[in-house]
Amino acid sequence: MARVLVVGAGLSGLAAAMQASVRGHHVVVLEKRPTIGGRASSEPRDGFPIGYGPHFLLKKGPLHQLVRKVSKVKPSVLPLRPHRIELLDSGMMQPRKPMKEAALYRRAVKAHDSEHPAIQSSDYFASWGLNNEARSRALLNSNLLVLKEGWSGLVGRLAVTLDEVGIPIETGANVVKIEKHKVHLADGRHIETDVILLACGYGQAKKLIPSLPDVSFVTASTIDVALDATPLGERHGILDMESSMAIFDLKQIHPGIAPSGALLTAIRFGNERAEDRLAALREFMDERAPGWKRHILHEREQKNVKVAPQSERIPCDYSRKDGVLLTGAWVESAHILSDGAVEASRQAAEYIGKMPLQQ
Repeated sequence: MARVLVVGAGLSGLAAAMQASVRGHHVVVLEKRPTIGGRASSEPRDGFPIGYGPHFLLKKGPLHQLVRKVSKVKPSVLPLRPHRIELLDSGMMQPRKPMKEAALYRRAVKAHDSEHPAIQSSDYFASWGLNNEARSRALLNSNLLVLKEGWSGLVGRLAVTLDEVGIPIETGANVVKIEKHKVHLADGRHIETDVILLACGYGQAKKLIPSLPDVSFVTASTIDVALDATPLGERHGILDMESSMAIFDLKQIHPGIAPSGALLTAIRFGNERAEDRLAALREFMDERAPGWKRHILHEREQKNVKVAPQSERIPCDYSRKDGVLLTGAWVESAHILSDGAVEASRQAAEYIGKMPLQQ
């Protein structure tokens, strides 16, 4: 049995702690923020779970399987429906009329024909610019899901499981330096351990381990807003391929997620200045969700979000000689986004058994 110190209590950190625990290791989790979950979470406000940009759960993906495994009550999920997603200037993603267009769509989906506008849009938006075919097919087949309880509920399920098996999570614990088998905290403490499982974001990991290879990311700006109106009507979303922007109404996708109105989450990708991205996104919302600003109940914007790595990811055992393993969506795995974070956590937990213990 190894002593494992998990640095970071986002999805990857919570998943890593759980995976390490079931393999018989003694686990402690440190999180620098006052709350857990990281960006893959949400904040309840008057019954609206205000998130940090769009997040969709891949049906039967690593995260979905993990949540179902640890949950005593099955999570309530409903899918994003392609026949209720509008492609700007192209109509609905899945046309139902005329019959000829509907038949062409079905053939394009079966062959995954990248010349068809629905496939092009799905390839791009299902994986936020990474053109991941598995997630694209999931969207086209109604297998990208919205959680009724929001992502804070999902994080809560993982946290409850950790608490039940006796894994402590210390918030407000800011790790500022890593040495071999030892971490130093901002409050002056240092903690010795056998294995450090680094589960923070890439930026913080790079500060702690400057030798990490550079990783480039898809960058975006996001707006999440609760409204007392429904400016998208019955549409689940509107996608603009040309300008790399999208709006989704989570309330339309899963009516149980909010008490009334709309819960919009909007995103724009691009390498321009964050202020310009946000301005363009607000203009897009003005055009496609008319009047939304007059109905705001709660709002959150993010200027500059690292959505997903678009360059080669880093192996989990990159710093093994220093007693450090890596996990997160920026770490090598067979999956991407939140599923990549969970899969990387499983890989790191398996690797713990190969690590030398502190002498």
